[in-house]
Amino acid sequence: MSGLTVNIDLVAVLRSVRRLNEPDPAQAAVLSELAGADGIGVQVRRDRKYIRDRDLYILKSVVKTKLVCELPPADELIGLAAEIKPWMVILVADHADSDSPVSPIDFDSPAIDFGGITDRFKGIGVNVGFFVGPENDDIKGVARAGATAVLINCSGYTDARTIEDAQSELDRIDRAVSGASKQGLAVYAGRGVTYKNIQPLVELGYVDEFIIGHAINSRAMLVGYERAVKEMLALTKSPRAGG
Repeated sequence: MSGLTVNIDLVAVLRSVRRLNEPDPAQAAVLSELAGADGIGVQVRRDRKYIRDRDLYILKSVVKTKLVCELPPADELIGLAAEIKPWMVILVADHADSDSPVSPIDFDSPAIDFGGITDRFKGIGVNVGFFVGPENDDIKGVARAGATAVLINCSGYTDARTIEDAQSELDRIDRAVSGASKQGLAVYAGRGVTYKNIQPLVELGYVDEFIIGHAINSRAMLVGYERAVKEMLALTKSPRAGG
């Protein structure tokens, strides 16, 4: 079985439309946990367009499972995360255009001391992961940086338009998650994962936990948070091929 971390960013996106204080991401976090979620995830941008600093402090106090924060390796955000001390920090690469999706980390960047960042967080008891593509070299980069986990980008699979392309991408993910597991890394997977396409990923047998936001939050608007989370949990908790 795989765990489920519910990303609640979409609640903050909806809040930003009218620039009001509702809906509250913290309430979504509580409802997700009551429904059985194993963790709560947020993505912190440099411009704080959606998730705000105040949200992080509140979430730290109300989340009873695991608070997982995705953020770029910017000094200001690293300092903020070090103060809040979430359960895990996952490092991502962002863009000047804050509306562009974040990208996988490039370990060839000479300007960032990934090992130093990892050591800083691990020194205060915070787990560290990296968002990477399903490539063996990237998995090795995560291990060299001393991380405890990896978040595999599944968008190649989830965006595939043909069965052949989907299977090819699924094979890439299979090799990546298998390699990460052999490296002793906790394996997370996400990006575009839905109720309809998650089963083949579960059946790989190596994904310890999924981080899913859009699909759950979209479903919750129609049926409520409890049902939306429980429906996804029923899929992630189904027996895996390797477990």
